[in-house]
Amino acid sequence: MTPSKAFYLNSRNLKGDTFYLDDQESHHLAQVLRTNFTEKICLLDGAGMGYFGQITSIENKIVHGKIIKKIIGLGENKFNLNIVPAVVKGQRFESLIEKVTELGIREIHPIITNRCIKKSLNMNRCRRIITSSAKQCHRSYFPKLLEPVQLNLWLKNAKGKHLVGMQKAENRLSSLKIKKGKNINILIGPEGDFDNDEHKLLKDRNAEFYTLSDRRLRSDTAAQATISILNELLT
Repeated sequence: MTPSKAFYLNSRNLKGDTFYLDDQESHHLAQVLRTNFTEKICLLDGAGMGYFGQITSIENKIVHGKIIKKIIGLGENKFNLNIVPAVVKGQRFESLIEKVTELGIREIHPIITNRCIKKSLNMNRCRRIITSSAKQCHRSYFPKLLEPVQLNLWLKNAKGKHLVGMQKAENRLSSLKIKKGKNINILIGPEGDFDNDEHKLLKDRNAEFYTLSDRRLRSDTAAQATISILNELLT
């Protein structure tokens, strides 16, 4: 039976088949969730390794246990999807990174476009959201979050296939030739979409454009819908 509760395990706290949790995770397990000794737990190192473990003791408020099973790539896709979202205001960006983490995104590359109103992020808060979301859905890899950069700077170093969501595009995702062997970068613009100059810049970099609906979608909705469709197409 798969354990229902998941915790971050720093790989430095793993010795053979025994482990201990850091102060924060120990407090969350023992004091907040009040997990008992008979309950098996899921452990995630954030770098792609998952474990099922058994608690053996709590010493000086630190949880100790033993490893029952190791699972490489627990909760991970067999292909790499990266999300490249324009920075948006308020809680919508936080909602976006939470949901794309649940859906299996590998990296998050925030970009600043001409129509972006907000141009910075609280990186520490965003990383906490990613970690919490990854633990919630038992992902052994915690997505990498990069600092926001201008779109043109991102394109200079970007590798892989670029898929760009635009409301007025002609193609649907299912009509594009997408192979799972490459990194796939999903670009989502701000609420006002990419402007004409950015469209040309992306087109010059051989980006492929797709639409999800005749309706105008918010950025976080478009990101979730795109990843859900690609997860189905590439599985």
